[in-house]
Amino acid sequence: MSVAALAVSVSLPMGFISASKILLACVGIAVFLGCKPRPLRWQTQRPSVNTWIYLAFLAILVSGLWTQAPYALMWKSMSHHSTLLLIPLLYFLVKTKNEAQSALRAYVLGQLFVVTSSWALFAGVSIPGQTVLDVNTGNQFAVFSSYLDQSIMASLFAAIFWHGRAFLATGWQRYGVIPACLASLGCVFFLLPGRTGQLIGLAMLSLWLMWLLPVRVRVTALCAPVAIAAALLVFSKPVHDRFDASWAEARAYIQGDTRPTSIGFRLEAWRSALVSIREHPLAGTGAGSWGHQYDAIQSAAGRPNENPTDGNPHQEFLLWGVELGLGGIVLLLGISGSIFQLSLRMEVAARRATQSALLATVIACLFNCALYDALIGDYLCVTLALCLAAGLKPDAKDSVQNEHMAGIPERT
Repeated sequence: MSVAALAVSVSLPMGFISASKILLACVGIAVFLGCKPRPLRWQTQRPSVNTWIYLAFLAILVSGLWTQAPYALMWKSMSHHSTLLLIPLLYFLVKTKNEAQSALRAYVLGQLFVVTSSWALFAGVSIPGQTVLDVNTGNQFAVFSSYLDQSIMASLFAAIFWHGRAFLATGWQRYGVIPACLASLGCVFFLLPGRTGQLIGLAMLSLWLMWLLPVRVRVTALCAPVAIAAALLVFSKPVHDRFDASWAEARAYIQGDTRPTSIGFRLEAWRSALVSIREHPLAGTGAGSWGHQYDAIQSAAGRPNENPTDGNPHQEFLLWGVELGLGGIVLLLGISGSIFQLSLRMEVAARRATQSALLATVIACLFNCALYDALIGDYLCVTLALCLAAGLKPDAKDSVQNEHMAGIPERT
């Protein structure tokens, strides 16, 4: 029940997510302490991704010994990074494939509610509880989060629902899979101006097309992103407008314009992060130190307070590089690589859903600190964990016999 509650809540406002995470943590502690064999023995049977996550979080904790950040920022950073622990916790609590699939159905219901609400807003219907109402920032059709977060969520949801339709929809429900996926992608490309979400939507479509084609001609799928992007630039005004704005902002930055535009700030933040990693390549500057590093680099460049930072460099790999050095980037790559490796052991539907979730997460991390940010980080970690459980856990009838192979402790 706690797993399903969190699966639904990642589509809802942050208060629901926080309450569900607290409930999940309490249930996890209670179940963990009551396991047979004892928890320490179970630790040797965990999947490889858990090992990478534990090592990464341990490194983040240890980096507090040399961090250049105030303690308040250090603890805040550690709290944000702890979202990754949802993956091993959820994997531990889900005992069978059936439980994972039930939780994914709860996730689907939550996302269907959000997508339906966005189209209702487009139709002029007022939605109780809508938290973002500023029409000047593109959020007029976002429901419980920003257009950036919701566009990423909608793109990934369409892929998960499509690839997992065999076990996520039964009977008459299967007739709604295609309309739901089209409605979700329609939000991304025609209602929500999130560039990262649009890029992920493009990647999800290209990945689907690659898997649809025979193996011998899959190389032609490499042309799919270009063709789809060209069509969207012609027929989707939000995509066209955001592309033009991005191009203009990038060109202005290259020409020396330091005004804090969206793309200009990202490029400057990435440059500053690379400077910090070059100066501290081995151990980084510690958890929560990005703001301090950015301000110091801006001052050294003669631009103090010209482009104030908002807490991260809008690139997850660079953030880990600043805080933990090159080893931090290796740890994040290790987490991603282990998830991909685990996906190869799954059946087709679960494998494609997991790999879609992984690709969406990597793309989101290339243009934002997606795992570090609240709400979208919870969404991505919960989605990855449930896909892993759906693909790796045994069926209910085999759970007792296979529990040691699956890394599941027996419960009392």
